[in-house]
Amino acid sequence: MFDRMIVSFTSLPLTGFARFVAARLAQQRVLQVAGSLTFTTLLALVPLLTIALTVMSAFPVFGDYSTRFKVMLLSTLVPEFAGKVITVYMRQFADNAEKLTAAGIVMLGATSLMLMATVERTFNSIWGVRRARPWLQQSMVYWTVLTLGPLALGGGLLGWRVLFKYTHIERYSTLLDEALQFGGGLLLATLMLALLFRIVPYRYVPRRHALLGALCTALMLEVTKLIFGFYIGEIASYQLVYGAFASLPVLLLWLFCLWLVVLTGAVLTASLSYWEGRAWQRRNESRRRFLDAVELLVLLDQAQGEGRALRPEALRQQVLVGYDELGHVLDRLAAAGYVQCGQRETWVLTRRAEAIALADLFRLFVYRPELRECDDDIAAALAEVFQPMMGELEAISVADFARRVGRK
Repeated sequence: MFDRMIVSFTSLPLTGFARFVAARLAQQRVLQVAGSLTFTTLLALVPLLTIALTVMSAFPVFGDYSTRFKVMLLSTLVPEFAGKVITVYMRQFADNAEKLTAAGIVMLGATSLMLMATVERTFNSIWGVRRARPWLQQSMVYWTVLTLGPLALGGGLLGWRVLFKYTHIERYSTLLDEALQFGGGLLLATLMLALLFRIVPYRYVPRRHALLGALCTALMLEVTKLIFGFYIGEIASYQLVYGAFASLPVLLLWLFCLWLVVLTGAVLTASLSYWEGRAWQRRNESRRRFLDAVELLVLLDQAQGEGRALRPEALRQQVLVGYDELGHVLDRLAAAGYVQCGQRETWVLTRRAEAIALADLFRLFVYRPELRECDDDIAAALAEVFQPMMGELEAISVADFARRVGRK
């Protein structure tokens, strides 16, 4: 009976989905990537903070909040004990950076862009993106993050201060004050992470998935802050070992934990699209992608006959696969000239369905003789085996297949 309980527990959807997410975490090597991003962030953290303060200072309404902005940013991103060690040094670095010349500011911007480009490549790897975003669109994304992010933080801080000014909440209950501070920080972190998960990957990410993944990441970040603060304050003895240099290992360790949480949240967000229909149970292999490509082309052909273009949500309702795998198949079809992405991420056929043979799709996703990596004898034997089947597939187009399954 106990064995049956174990088997039934391990077969639960949540348990299986958790194993699927854990496998994706191992596949993405989040520990190594978090370590790489830690050192990149160490170089770019001060430039990013300086650019944020420069953007805020350009608006007079935020002029009185630059110091509070630094404190709020550090208190949100850094645990309490580590914040006491790091805050003084961060303020000094930011104040000195604001006195740089034009050449120094250019170098600050280049360092910030280096971090953002690394983060974009990491997120694209998590979402299975294999093609680069166009340069102009990439510049717009970076500009949005560098400008809209600080303005959103400044606006949130201004609204928060106005709320406390006119309601005088802190006069009535210290506990309520702390609860609102915690809730405000959690909400702010969730919104910023949702924006990051939504616009940085060059892949369609549903808004609800970005918000849910951001909320889970923000909660994990709060738990990590508590554990990290307890570890630094009660267990580790960095100040005894490093003395005045204790802030450096503390900062490095916290940046590593921060990126580990963010990357875990990104993998979780990318995996949420596999929950519906238990898509995480299927194996994403070449023959499965071939079937997905045929099904997608049939759906697009049917929609084109009705004068419609389909968004990724409509395609996902019919094809049980994650948005990252769905985007990968569509990218391959687009590179081959079969489909095209239009405005508002809608997809349409660029060729008539009668002109697309199943053999072309089979060569694109399953058997590509021009890319074989075996000797000539084996290649000739494979060609002899596949030749009869390829002849039959050449005679069947996507339109013929759609009529056979009653879709046309």
